[in-house]
Amino acid sequence: MFKDYYQVLGILPSATKQEIKEAYRKMSLRWHPDRNPDVDVTAMMQDINEAYKILNNDISRARYDKEYQEFIRQGECRQSKHNENKSESWDYEYEVHNEDLKRDINEARTYAKDIVDEFLKSLRETSKVAVKGVWDGAYGYIIGGIIATVIFALIRACH
Repeated sequence: MFKDYYQVLGILPSATKQEIKEAYRKMSLRWHPDRNPDVDVTAMMQDINEAYKILNNDISRARYDKEYQEFIRQGECRQSKHNENKSESWDYEYEVHNEDLKRDINEARTYAKDIVDEFLKSLRETSKVAVKGVWDGAYGYIIGGIIATVIFALIRACH
């Protein structure tokens, strides 16, 4: 499986390191879980981090660019594998030939998965703490509201 990392980040192959960094930030914000509460963005965030890991490293990018040229030459870009969880598709049935690049991609995928898993774990823990804080803060008001309601109901019943 080959991914068009330039398409993932929405940039051209001629992009500078600064443009890659800006595109990474833009896509990370666009697909952030807070901005997409009803969408599972795990795969998107993994693709974005994977693309950045490869394209931001000069050696990995050089290997990727060489393979990318072969990928383009073979016309594989027209045969994308549709992924219904994404608004765009950049997964292709193309076999990477360079063994060093295969290793780079596997390392980037592992790195991206770990980063996203860590983030989502942190997000869940933060959410639990926030919910507990809200409950702890509201608990007194809820009890006070119940007591006030009972008192007002008793006073009204006595009249």
